[in-house]
Amino acid sequence: MEKVPQVDPTVLAAIKNGDKRAYAAIYRIYYSRLYNYGYKFTRNILAIEDCIQEVLTSFWINRQKIESITSFESYLFVSFRNRLMKSLQEKQLNTETLRDEDYQFELELSIDQLMINADSLFEQQTNLKAALNNLTERQKEAIYFKYYENLEYEQIARILNISTKATYKLVARAIAELRLVYQQNVSSFLLLLTMSVSCSCP
Repeated sequence: MEKVPQVDPTVLAAIKNGDKRAYAAIYRIYYSRLYNYGYKFTRNILAIEDCIQEVLTSFWINRQKIESITSFESYLFVSFRNRLMKSLQEKQLNTETLRDEDYQFELELSIDQLMINADSLFEQQTNLKAALNNLTERQKEAIYFKYYENLEYEQIARILNISTKATYKLVARAIAELRLVYQQNVSSFLLLLTMSVSCSCP
């Protein structure tokens, strides 16, 4: 599984004290992660970039409130998700709030991965894509955070605005569905999944 950069608490403390270099470090770490996440919802790059800028700028402006943030990663992903959903709604002229399954979340396969050892991997990749397509959008999102972003269930729950117990069930049901379609050992499947989730940042 890809190692996800973690934020040192001392960096957050430095940001609270107005350290712009510490803020720049956070910006570099999370820009690509937020971009990749946003790209699963939409191909509107301008909307994604605008929302990232708004979230990270808001974080800097309100840095004195850092101590009230229980999970920094959850805070950023929740803020970004809410802003992006609002932006997409406005562009669609839809004033209703998006419900759980009223959006699309795409887990794409990397073209590079399809080219690696194509004779042995192509069938597996095809099965993987079919398996992922059977999931609900929310299941895809939970799988993305668990096996690509490597977040804890509590963090995923905050982002998806559901209970931790519901998050466990969501991931478990997704894995059960994937097992039915993929017909492979679950651990092997998850390894292939983490290898195959595409990195879409420019």
